[in-house]
Amino acid sequence: MTAAPAALAGMSRWQWSALAFGAVLLVLLAVFWETAASMERTWRGSDSFQHTYLVPFILAYLVWEDRDRLAALVPRVDWRGLALVLGASLGWLAGWAAQVQAVQQLALVGMVQGAVLALFGWPVVRVLLFPLGFMVFLVPMGDFLVPTLQRWTADFLVWSVRLLGIPITTDGFLITLEDGSQPYHLYHVAKECSGIRYLTAMFQIGLLTAYLLFRTWPRRVAAIAFAVIIPIVANWLRALGIVLLGYYSEGERGMDVDHLIYGFWFFLFVLALYIGTCWLFAESPPKRLAHAFAHDGTSSRVRRTMVAAAAAVLLVAGVGPAYAMIVEAREAPAGGAMSAPEEAHGWRRTAYQGLDWKPLYRGADASLIARYISGGQAVDMYVARYDRQRQGAELINAGNDLAGPGWDDAGERQRATLEVDGETVSVRYVRLIRPGRQRLVFYWYRVNGKNVSSDIAAKLETTRARLLGGPQPSAVFAIATDFDGDLDAALTLTRDFVRAFSPTSLLTSETY
Repeated sequence: MTAAPAALAGMSRWQWSALAFGAVLLVLLAVFWETAASMERTWRGSDSFQHTYLVPFILAYLVWEDRDRLAALVPRVDWRGLALVLGASLGWLAGWAAQVQAVQQLALVGMVQGAVLALFGWPVVRVLLFPLGFMVFLVPMGDFLVPTLQRWTADFLVWSVRLLGIPITTDGFLITLEDGSQPYHLYHVAKECSGIRYLTAMFQIGLLTAYLLFRTWPRRVAAIAFAVIIPIVANWLRALGIVLLGYYSEGERGMDVDHLIYGFWFFLFVLALYIGTCWLFAESPPKRLAHAFAHDGTSSRVRRTMVAAAAAVLLVAGVGPAYAMIVEAREAPAGGAMSAPEEAHGWRRTAYQGLDWKPLYRGADASLIARYISGGQAVDMYVARYDRQRQGAELINAGNDLAGPGWDDAGERQRATLEVDGETVSVRYVRLIRPGRQRLVFYWYRVNGKNVSSDIAAKLETTRARLLGGPQPSAVFAIATDFDGDLDAALTLTRDFVRAFSPTSLLTSETY
């Protein structure tokens, strides 16, 4: 026996399991590199998730804390881990088809968790349940909470300012504090004011605090609950402080100190207060029983089983990407441009110069925006077409924006009906606001020949089409009118305009 095989034979079960897991982890990161890289890009590019760089170090610390309990165990291959890896790989495939990065990222984490079960066994996983669960925080999630948190912040500001007796008017997320007839300051409760960055960080800190400082479940639940409540309330107070500072200084201060005083330092104060309070009620940890990791050698059968398990994990994990490659190879290239008619049943197209409503739909294969007038009334039409779905070019994407630069989305989504090509179609409309002006935008989607108004329905249909490898044509139609508070007039004008057109005729492919 040569030196290398002899050294391998002399390795313990723990060493073999760690070696096999390290090799599997490297291959998984190589195969799913774009998914892993997308996680890091979000950490780097978003203030809400920059603290995620600490999560790998936290995971290492949590495993180190459990080293004595782990040393008392013997790793064993558990083939049930393959089922978790397969489920995660199929989940990654669904996320790929839907182009939802969070699903793909969660699936990658799930594959790593399944590999731990397959290569170390359930007794080890049972000890590491919390660290393995905490791995989920490698995935930057939580942005779906922003609209709700944004609304809560705006409502709290309005309620508290009125409680103080300060005159205030509000329109959506625009808030004006007044003194007689002259406004002191106009505030916009933007997405950055939602407090999501505080909530995501504090929730993770709350989980760690509950796990490390407490042993009984009532105290753990209380610690987690306070970690959720405190950042929400603290963000409300931070926003109120900015508004009041701007009001009492007659607009001279407030925004300039937002990020310095009411941002980072305010959060540190709240964090210190939370951890200090939890520390006062901390429970003593259980007595640590020292164990040493066994260093006895392994049999050839154990080594073969470990290699087979590692190979099986990688084979099963590759199911999703392999199918994705097959689908991508069959996808058709993008079609040609779109053009709008100059006139249709009394509606005449006019120059769009100087108008400022420009929706943003990223990566559309073709788009157009046009203004039509009839009898002194004007309507703007926007159409974006997607011939196939891919990363950065999706019909339903959080980065797509009906409002466009310079407009604020009031947030409400109401339903209406329009007659499109002789078919009664359920659509939705949203109110856009900016100082001194409002617009109503009626919109719907056309996916694989079907008109739908729901984002979820459109996403599911495009995902289904991509998974089956068939055509994926889709488009968004948006009709905008200026709004003076008369909903019936705006709806009647939009209906007259849509009846005058055949919207699907603007799309070059008959499959739309």
